Amino acid sequence: MRGQWQGAYTGYSTGELTIEIDEYDSYFAGRACVFETGNNYGMYVCEFRTSDKSKHQRLTVPVRIQRYFEAVDIPRSELSATFPNVDFPTHADIDLKILNKGLRVSATTYQDTKSLGMISSLLTRGSAEKKSKLIADKKVRSWEKFKQMVGGMERDRYIFRGQSVVNRLRTSFHRTNRRDLHRFLAIDIPQLHGMVTSKTSHYFDLRDSIQNAAFWNLLQHHGYPTPLLDWTHSPYVATYFAFREKPQGAVGPERKIRIFMFDRAAWENEIDQIYSVVNVRPHFSLLKPVALENPRALPQQAVCSITTVDDVEDYLDRIGKAAKKTYLRVFELPFSERDAVLSELRLMGVAAGSLFPGIDGACEEMKLRNFHS
Repeated sequence: MRGQWQGAYTGYSTGELTIEIDEYDSYFAGRACVFETGNNYGMYVCEFRTSDKSKHQRLTVPVRIQRYFEAVDIPRSELSATFPNVDFPTHADIDLKILNKGLRVSATTYQDTKSLGMISSLLTRGSAEKKSKLIADKKVRSWEKFKQMVGGMERDRYIFRGQSVVNRLRTSFHRTNRRDLHRFLAIDIPQLHGMVTSKTSHYFDLRDSIQNAAFWNLLQHHGYPTPLLDWTHSPYVATYFAFREKPQGAVGPERKIRIFMFDRAAWENEIDQIYSVVNVRPHFSLLKPVALENPRALPQQAVCSITTVDDVEDYLDRIGKAAKKTYLRVFELPFSERDAVLSELRLMGVAAGSLFPGIDGACEEMKLRNFHS
């Protein structure tokens, strides 16, 4: 049952439904968000916890009406004054059942003892944990071809991400066993804020959206799982990160590294950018956080994306097909080129010593030079 489940629902109203479920030792817990068609005033939210881990759950849960983009309840008095003839649910009986095709959901809502109606849906959770379906560009299969390709690109249009393994595009948060982003925002961030800001010279005011983004980006760059993905404006920096890690043991001739290229300019011009991870429909948006307490960001020409989506590849593919465009491309280069590529990148000034200011970067660069074999 663990996962991020999404889909359309029907019944006495229609719209979209997202359920994010985390798994614990003896139970599941999560949060359901109901986005009603035509309702731009607020949304319905249910938080739940099961008593066991069976595949079929029946629960009675309170229903909260909250504002979009932030987990803040709309007062019932405000709802009554704004919509005097509308009945808003106070609780719901929810039925969740795992089937081969997905998660079957039905919910009957009530205002106190008055039944308001039922909605139902069959939700899916994508293929984020399966092998990537992206097909690498067949015309660019070597370092030389890649350099030729990026040398002729339109300036400042694309951003890049390098990965040492041919895995799906997925945030570090979604690669963990967690899916509930509200829990991340409500629990993780305050805990980390208390710990991290005691070790920085700058106090991050999380009420300020710019400083909040900078704080999340700082966590990301220091290894804490977040719903951010690191990108760079430089294809050469992305290449460095793809080749940076050398696995232990023998490496077969078939091993590849992966470089993603994303059409940043088209995406920002054509798709609404959203900077929240709670009470929002699925989205993938680009951030340009200020590099507060983060000296690595500038030399890495860093930019990042923020997303509520576990299966990013599938989401970008669906949006692209609907627009008849390709926003995301991928290139795979042979790992056997690693030594030659890193040597050339060092001559360009793209090396650990420049990308990671400080002792760690200097030691990593000298390790590569002196122990390259």
